[in-house]
Amino acid sequence: MNNHRIYLIIFVLLSFLTSCVSRKKLYYFNDQVPGIQQLSSSKNYNTHLVKPNDRLHILVTSPDPSIITYLNPYGSINNVSTNNNRVKSGYLVNLDGAIDFPILGKVNLAGLTTDESATLLKEKLSYYYKDLFINVSFDGEINYLTGKGGGLVQVENERLTIFEVISKMPNIDPYDYKNDVWIIREDSGKRYFAKVNLNSKKIFESEYYYLKSNDFLYIKPSRYSANIFNTASPIKGLITMFGSILALLLTIKSIKL
Repeated sequence: MNNHRIYLIIFVLLSFLTSCVSRKKLYYFNDQVPGIQQLSSSKNYNTHLVKPNDRLHILVTSPDPSIITYLNPYGSINNVSTNNNRVKSGYLVNLDGAIDFPILGKVNLAGLTTDESATLLKEKLSYYYKDLFINVSFDGEINYLTGKGGGLVQVENERLTIFEVISKMPNIDPYDYKNDVWIIREDSGKRYFAKVNLNSKKIFESEYYYLKSNDFLYIKPSRYSANIFNTASPIKGLITMFGSILALLLTIKSIKL
């Protein structure tokens, strides 16, 4: 009878350690219901404007191949990636908000959208060349850190959501804290510290729903992701050992019977 009680206590303890996480804390925006939200009236979308330390990819096309070569010093592909190691090129916006462009020299783009930047460059270059097509895009990155490590996600468009970034993070743990996520952003000479709750539908109304180039995202590990479910955790090893011992005792007892 005493042996049965010991087995029961061990089983209850293991069950408690591995199942005491609220399901609501595991799910993103768990209070959201199916429906339609008008993006045009959404308060959380802020157009990404060019600012110091942004990196821009500027592609100029023309019927004249010699013009294309001269006005595209970085080529059509401005990054070579190997995992998280990236060889950066492209136009870096200096602290005054300007880039150094062929023929034109210093061109101030701070405070402009990518479309406005392309229009400005085309207007300035039209004095020298005709029939140019110019495309400007951001070539930045979002840096992140979780309990399992860190890395970066490349900014591929001007409407990069926080969930898009998370979906590209290979080392996120399902038990990490989703209701206490840090976002650090530098803009206009200021550093902003914000916290968002990914468990709540209010994330869609947050000004930090859309991330920007050079944002830093920190998702803290919970005691479960850091201690129990981490493959290198001594606690997980201890639980595994207890489970093995319990299985062995039950096997021995069944043989005796």
